[in-house]
Amino acid sequence: MSDRHWDVVIIGGGPAGLAGALWLARYRRSVLVVDDARPRNEAASAVHGFPGIPDMDPTALRHRVREQAAEAGAEFQLRRVTSIQGTKDAFTVHDQAGDVFKARRILLAYGRQDRVPEIPGLRELYGRSVFHCPDCDGPSVEGQTVGVLGHDGGAAVLALYLLTWAHRTLLLTNGLKPKLDEKARGTLRRYGVAVETRPVRSLEGESGRLRRARMEEGEVELDALFFHWGSEPTSSLGPATGCEIAQSGRILVDGSSLKTSLEGIYAAGDIVGRPYLAVTAAADGVRAALAIHRSLLPSEFHL
Repeated sequence: MSDRHWDVVIIGGGPAGLAGALWLARYRRSVLVVDDARPRNEAASAVHGFPGIPDMDPTALRHRVREQAAEAGAEFQLRRVTSIQGTKDAFTVHDQAGDVFKARRILLAYGRQDRVPEIPGLRELYGRSVFHCPDCDGPSVEGQTVGVLGHDGGAAVLALYLLTWAHRTLLLTNGLKPKLDEKARGTLRRYGVAVETRPVRSLEGESGRLRRARMEEGEVELDALFFHWGSEPTSSLGPATGCEIAQSGRILVDGSSLKTSLEGIYAAGDIVGRPYLAVTAAADGVRAALAIHRSLLPSEFHL
């Protein structure tokens, strides 16, 4: 396979990469998806809000789209890419086994990974009553008492945002001093968001449902918890290759084509910025596929 030349090599097999592969294969492009199987939403119980697909298990959704892409002609390799070299029409993609894949175009779609707090009991509840994405899982906490783990302005905004659904929210700073100005504190008080500064020692629940946060002293009854701990790109390939990166860490792309600052390299999904949703990542993958296909058409087609 490493002796073959591909029209497009896609790095990442999440919603963006798979949607891009499906559409490129429909355009009869030779396309290879290289993925190291570290999906961001692996812990989630379902993908919510995807039109026409009600609350499907994320693994099942990826499998379904991958089957569609394979039926259209896309191919797949379970590998970790270590570097990308070359220029437009003559890229080489290197993996950890030392193999090299040659491509005319590159689509970066390797996504992001969330930083998960190391609190006993949290991972056992993650995806069922402990979450990181309010847009994905906010509707599941309607009428509940919800904690937000974090200590800065972003965590305060999340606690207020969750009042869209929750009956009550609390900000749990886990022993850290809140980084909140007086305006933020006043807004939290106005909307009944308590600030709890005691360290969280563990989370306790039953059958996947959170019941309480055990504090250093005492406990706090909770029905659900969201954490605001940040995320980071799954790979450093974008900046290592030379793509221009924003201060926030996202890869800068052209708004219509999703081209990066490097000719022949495109990017899609969570690595190009918010919102971090499966449905928008898939849409990005399709947009990038259309742009890549058009870029591969003969120049005389552009009348």
